[in-house]
Amino acid sequence: MPLRRLVPCLLFPLLPAAAAAHPHVFIDAALNLDYNAAGLAQVTVEWTYDDLYSLLIIEDLDLDPDGDGILMPHEEARLQGFDADWGPGFDGSLYLQVDGDPVDLGPPHSFDASYRDGRLVSRHVRPLATPLPVSQPLLIQVYDPEYYVQFSVPQLPRIHGAAGCDLRAREGDPFAAADAYARAVADSLAEGEDASAAEILEVDIGSVGADEIRVTCGSPS
Repeated sequence: MPLRRLVPCLLFPLLPAAAAAHPHVFIDAALNLDYNAAGLAQVTVEWTYDDLYSLLIIEDLDLDPDGDGILMPHEEARLQGFDADWGPGFDGSLYLQVDGDPVDLGPPHSFDASYRDGRLVSRHVRPLATPLPVSQPLLIQVYDPEYYVQFSVPQLPRIHGAAGCDLRAREGDPFAAADAYARAVADSLAEGEDASAAEILEVDIGSVGADEIRVTCGSPS
């Protein structure tokens, strides 16, 4: 994932190794659920990055040299795709489930990026491999299993193309995620991993502490 490749080289010269702690990046995620006659066809995803990460990317790309927070058209053009180079194995941090079974998503497309109020905002679309019937109850989570990025979903998704939808959110517990990460790192070190490399260990804490959104819709609109 681009965040893992880019953030350490930007942050580590600024911080002592012992001071750096997971997560490194904080993202507010917004979701649009797009239905058609066949059901849920795609999810439009928007990521709003935290101020520090946004500033580091803007400076790394040599954008906004006057620091007024406004990008010129040619700078906006250079910003496009800054987080679109998804490496092998990166699944986009978006997880859909129906009755406990994962919903297959297709590759992302339609990447777009902007810079608003000192924060980078990127958008992309994730099509479903097979449209999900509108009547199927859906569980949505956005999280990073390696806890390099802490996601939150501060608002309920917007619904397009379906009516009679009931959306219920359960706020996650970032302390639970942090504890799970610490335990996973401790287990890795106990198995012989190099303690000096603990900061860049790749461990999987799954969905521990993630926000949850449950969606039930009545019919296409």
